[in-house]
Amino acid sequence: MRSVWGMCAVVLGFAAGCHARAPAPVRQPVPTAAPVAVELPLTQPTNLEPDLTRLAKTPIKPVGATTEGAYRRVTEPVCQALAAQNASLANALDDEGRVPASCATAADKLQQSMRYFAALELRNRAAADGLERFFQLAGAETQSELLRESFPIVDDMLTKAKGARAANVRFPLDPADLERQRSQMLTQLEQTEAGSELLNIDLKRRLGLSPAHERLWPSADLGISADPVGVEQAVNAALADRPELRGLRALQTGLTPDTLPVARQRLRETNPLLGASPPPARGLARFAFHTRGPSAEALAELAVRKSQLASLIETRERMVADEARAAVVSLSAQTHRVQLARDRLDTWTVSRADAIKKREANQPGAEFLVPQVTLEWLKARAEVAAEVTAWHQARVRLKAAQGWFAWEGLSGPKK
Repeated sequence: MRSVWGMCAVVLGFAAGCHARAPAPVRQPVPTAAPVAVELPLTQPTNLEPDLTRLAKTPIKPVGATTEGAYRRVTEPVCQALAAQNASLANALDDEGRVPASCATAADKLQQSMRYFAALELRNRAAADGLERFFQLAGAETQSELLRESFPIVDDMLTKAKGARAANVRFPLDPADLERQRSQMLTQLEQTEAGSELLNIDLKRRLGLSPAHERLWPSADLGISADPVGVEQAVNAALADRPELRGLRALQTGLTPDTLPVARQRLRETNPLLGASPPPARGLARFAFHTRGPSAEALAELAVRKSQLASLIETRERMVADEARAAVVSLSAQTHRVQLARDRLDTWTVSRADAIKKREANQPGAEFLVPQVTLEWLKARAEVAAEVTAWHQARVRLKAAQGWFAWEGLSGPKK
């Protein structure tokens, strides 16, 4: 009888095993809508140019040499400090550390340290982004000013050219060419002023200012330093001071069986497939952990997490070092671009001075030469201003790569 029941159990177990291994039936996807065949009509290529005949011609109106409206002065240190202080996610991380806890464990303390360094990294990035907008705004306002200085010159030449044509007098400049030049300048001015308004909107938000606030006027020393920056010096500073790296090293130093949850969370932030949590200990296993220390499984996981963190730190150090190297290369290249733009400006400055001397000496054609050379001189000044503001943005990116804005922001805004 026992053999019969045993044989039945074997048969039932075999049948159950076969049933468990049976593949599930494959369900075919059900289309949500039946495809409809569309036959597009044949056609011939046609003219796609827009019809602008009903668009009114832009009236020629004088452009003032100065901008109008009220402004609020903002300096580079104030911009940096306010941008760092108004980093919303960094503030939220700091607030998280102020939540009262009845008993802070080692994991809680390490987690708080990680939040601190994460907030500093965010403030470093926020300050850099704010300062980049700050110098972009300075460049836009400079371009606008120099363009406005050009309009009276072009308008004067255009008036003389039209007067000469009306009087049937020979004039070296064509009114149509001057009108096209003026139209291009007006387009550039409108683009520059629109860009300035957009930068004001963006920068006000980053600085925690009201959108209804007056327009911002960036005030800074726009001089540059041609002193070369050492690549290894910049890299060493980045590796030592970057808050993100400091946070990872603090986690590596403080990693124990008790702080494994913090390491798991940080690894999950790198990749969701990392940092899997083991099943919670129960009963005697939990009692043994509190009485005899961590289990063999916890120690094995600790070794794995240390290896993973070491690999993560090595990867991030390489990326931070490369970021610093790239910033040094960009800054050095931009320094050379400023020098070349300055050299071009010097040649136009000499040409303009020579043209003015010829006009004062009443030399033929000097009256028409001075305004043309002056326009080129203003363009050269605009090029220098653009290259200088780009140099300061490269300087900002280098400091951000080194993480210095995070530590400078701790002292508060400067006037």
